[in-house]
Amino acid sequence: MKKLLSIIALTALVAGVPSVTLAAKKSAPATAPAAATPSPAATPAVAKPIPMHSQVTTIDVAGKSFTHKNADGKEVKFVLTDKTEVKQGKADAKFDDIKVGDWVSGLRIKKSDTEWEVVKITKFGPLEKKAAKTEKK
Repeated sequence: MKKLLSIIALTALVAGVPSVTLAAKKSAPATAPAAATPSPAATPAVAKPIPMHSQVTTIDVAGKSFTHKNADGKEVKFVLTDKTEVKQGKADAKFDDIKVGDWVSGLRIKKSDTEWEVVKITKFGPLEKKAAKTEKK
């Protein structure tokens, strides 16, 4: 008897699914012309900042930029804008505080293959080595 009730319930469930699916396929009439809807290609994509950790090779104080030389010898330029936030940890800092040889951490947005816009600098200074982990015996 339980098998029969299970079969009937399953059959009713399966029979109800196609009617729901067909109802969902009906499209609403278009009220606005297609040209009024902006296409995804027309709206500019907002780039998400990505982390950076780079060593400063050269500094251009007037241009508010610095460069980093990759391992393959290619120079990459990092440009600061008026909106760039410069911090040394939690304390406010200035771009002028950064020196050649410092390691700079923060966030950046790609502008081209060789140029990045710096969104935020969170820390700069000489490379800090992580403390060695003590071995468990």
